[in-house]
Amino acid sequence: MPVTVEEIPFIPTPEPEDIKPGRRVRLVNISPASLNGLTGTTQTNPNPRVTRLDVLLDESSTDFLRRDHRARASSKLKVPAPDVTRQLISRIPNDCMFYAENDS
Repeated sequence: MPVTVEEIPFIPTPEPEDIKPGRRVRLVNISPASLNGLTGTTQTNPNPRVTRLDVLLDESSTDFLRRDHRARASSKLKVPAPDVTRQLISRIPNDCMFYAENDS
């Protein structure tokens, strides 16, 4: 039986959250793709109207980025050195982050 457009449920994209410094976030819908799904903590920014924040990746995300072959192929990313436990990613758009404080 063919499927029509009316039969496919519409699932809206979640609205971007108002991201605050010092909170745990997950990166989503971001380029380069090797950053998607990584988690870290947003860093303090003195400008309250900022639309981009630095994110300090947690240890597991830093390790994942180090081993991801896509990160090595990207000119936009610096692959973490073997002795780096937490990598700082600069100027991530706020609409590419969602709170991840309850993630395990």
